[in-house]
Amino acid sequence: MKVYLVRHTSVDVAPGTCYGQTDVPLRASFQEEAEACKKALQDTGMRFSRIYTSPLSRCTRLAAYCGFPEAERDERLKEMNMGEWEMQRFEEITDPRIQEWYDDYLRVRTTGGESFMDVLARVSDFFDHLDRTSGPALVFAHGGVLVAAQVYAGKVKLEDAMKALPPYGGMVEIDLPLPRLHPLMLAGTGSDVGKSVLAAALCRIFLQDGYHPAPFKAQNMALNSYATPEGLEIGRAQAVQAEAAGVPCHTDMNPLLLKPTSDQTAQVVLNGKPIGNRSAYEYFRTEGREELRREVNQAFDRLAARYNPVVMEGAGSISEINLKDTDLVNLPMARHAHADVILVADIDRGGVFASAYGSVALQTQEDRKRIKGIIVNKFRGDLRLFESGVKMMEEICGIPVLGVIPYYHDIYIEEEDSVELSLKQRKAVQGKVNVAVVLLRHLSNFTDFNMLEHDERVNLYYTNNVDDLMKADIILLPGSKSTIDDLYELRRNGVAQAILQARRNGATVMGICGGYQMMGQRIADPDGVEGSISQMPGLGLLPTETVIEGEKVTRQVRFAFLSSEEPTCTGYEIHMGRTSAVEGDTLTPLVRLENGETDGCVADRKCAGSYIHGILDNPEVIEWLLAPYAEKLDQPQLDYAAFKEEQYNKLADHVRKHLNMPLLYQILTQND
Repeated sequence: MKVYLVRHTSVDVAPGTCYGQTDVPLRASFQEEAEACKKALQDTGMRFSRIYTSPLSRCTRLAAYCGFPEAERDERLKEMNMGEWEMQRFEEITDPRIQEWYDDYLRVRTTGGESFMDVLARVSDFFDHLDRTSGPALVFAHGGVLVAAQVYAGKVKLEDAMKALPPYGGMVEIDLPLPRLHPLMLAGTGSDVGKSVLAAALCRIFLQDGYHPAPFKAQNMALNSYATPEGLEIGRAQAVQAEAAGVPCHTDMNPLLLKPTSDQTAQVVLNGKPIGNRSAYEYFRTEGREELRREVNQAFDRLAARYNPVVMEGAGSISEINLKDTDLVNLPMARHAHADVILVADIDRGGVFASAYGSVALQTQEDRKRIKGIIVNKFRGDLRLFESGVKMMEEICGIPVLGVIPYYHDIYIEEEDSVELSLKQRKAVQGKVNVAVVLLRHLSNFTDFNMLEHDERVNLYYTNNVDDLMKADIILLPGSKSTIDDLYELRRNGVAQAILQARRNGATVMGICGGYQMMGQRIADPDGVEGSISQMPGLGLLPTETVIEGEKVTRQVRFAFLSSEEPTCTGYEIHMGRTSAVEGDTLTPLVRLENGETDGCVADRKCAGSYIHGILDNPEVIEWLLAPYAEKLDQPQLDYAAFKEEQYNKLADHVRKHLNMPLLYQILTQND
């Protein structure tokens, strides 16, 4: 836990005066010095959970100026008591003990006062009893206290104590060891109750409080995936949560990923690598489940050894009693992890009391004891109207309600999966660059378009409506989990013809991953990797052809865009297929990778494709894409990295405001 200690500003006393615990006035330069202190605190970027001050006015005044008039006053934070020497000039003190004190100020007390060891003892007592579960903390105090704090934290040796005296208005940062928190599991009363976003919020809160958190979901089902730095595949939600936690994503955070290929089958990705397709029946029967359980348990164990705490996420509802024997991700995982379970209930969809009570009541006695709290999520309206509801829920469930989290509208976190697509814009508008994302049946990685979606110059919408496509300035063909099947559907419903007509009318067409494959002359699947269709004509927009292959490419990449020399852009690849020029043609690559390879194809200024997910997260690419529509670009360019950081912090602030964090920390540290 980080503690920031600030020394008071300059005092208005004669030089060489022994003023210790006397309440002395400050110099006329106070405001200037205090303003510098205030800025230094702001520059730390910290959100202080607890603020303390010495009760002496030179400290309380500075605390108030810095925005903390209610800082808790603590007698242990006073300067050394100089006893009978108070307010005397050192050179005028006649006490014969003064020389003895000079010789050993560490242990010799001033007459009627304290030694440095006495100061160290009370400062140590302050830190010994400081709640370390929810930092960082801020302390306004004196030079002697700041020195003692550094000795306490092991930052300064005792014999060198006074060499560490900071100047007036100076700041000292110390690190105190944080307690080990229990793993925390967010379990749901159902699907889409907000577990993923709450997990991201808690990851950021724990990071802000000085911990080293990491996310974990044993099994995820999603088409939105991401490539780790090692070139392996995990669910996008866990990559987002890792970003909120400030750590690199890893397959241990999501060891088992299911990517649906139809209503009844899914590709199974274990530890970042596909191991084949399974039907729902095949996957959920007991044969082979214990092997998968060992894999996910081992992934958690590796993660827990490196991070504190692990923020776990369940899947769907925890009360699917028919699946308990084969469940890998909910309460059986919590039991293995010795995790404290927090139940997340969605009040927006109704039936919150029944869903919460039923979710608790349907557990075994052992598992009910593991559920330590409830979060009521997605509340709309006046929170005061649910105060009685909180009490009722606590009474019927026998578990404390940790918080009621209001629905938010101005915070943007990448969604877990396409369930959120229904909430997105679906129409063209006047006055902006209209960007249409073709709504595919097996659309994957729609987070590729998040930066564009939040660009004030752009109106981005998802559609498979022919008329709405024809109104677009830019048409984006996204990734697909079943490229040939989706291409067939585009031809059947008239969308393919609309894209070609829009292209002839001057619209930009760009494809990413599966969309890039569709833009070529043909797609072949000789080994039946995707299904029974062995070949399909493409849209004919690029001089390329694609062969679907069984081996999946997953990697993070750095690249130079178009004619750029330096590989300043980043993204990732997740695809099954090899794309090359048709016989007799050559490709103009869209990008050049850091390793010298090329990717993608550009036919002209308004027609291109690439395998790289996240290519549109790079400002250079965005500006190239939007440049032909300069007359509509009257808004500044979006800094997407800074935007995401701002959103994680806004989300953390929102959840922290409505969640009983002291109680949560108490749950995560108490012995059962």
